[in-house]
Amino acid sequence: MGEGHFEVRTKRLLLCPLVLEDWPAIQRIGGHPSVALMLASIRTPLPKAAVQAWLTARTYRGTPRFCAAIVMVQRGVIGVAGIGPNSQHTPCNFAYFIDPRHWGLGYASEAMGVFLDYFMRKFDLCEVGADHFDDCAAGGAVLRKLGIKNLVRGWGNCRQGLSLRP
Repeated sequence: MGEGHFEVRTKRLLLCPLVLEDWPAIQRIGGHPSVALMLASIRTPLPKAAVQAWLTARTYRGTPRFCAAIVMVQRGVIGVAGIGPNSQHTPCNFAYFIDPRHWGLGYASEAMGVFLDYFMRKFDLCEVGADHFDDCAAGGAVLRKLGIKNLVRGWGNCRQGLSLRP
């Protein structure tokens, strides 16, 4: 595998680089009102050009600043996993989002578990951080399952103070 490619597999999922051709799935999933509310950098609706620019900015280039496709074999992209610099207390922060049709089935924990393990070893990271909105109990549960400690409240309620762009 070259610097611009990776594959991480679980029993049910494949994590691999996002490509521009993934834009319809990212537009549908990331632009879904229930998902967009939980994301700091994505709003709904998402125009094609905005999605493609978002994908291009998050291309894997062999550094810990990218997003990966979470793919269910036979069903295609069901979400995104990402890692990037953090200006707070850890060198890197991670994030993810999953298609609401697949919520509650363990895909987030499964995908992020292997994603973090692989890339923490690859980039020699001792710790990573993550955030979630106070009213996203499922996101907090996933973070605790992954071993994230010291969950600090304070991102606020995702439904207050976050506007959806028309």
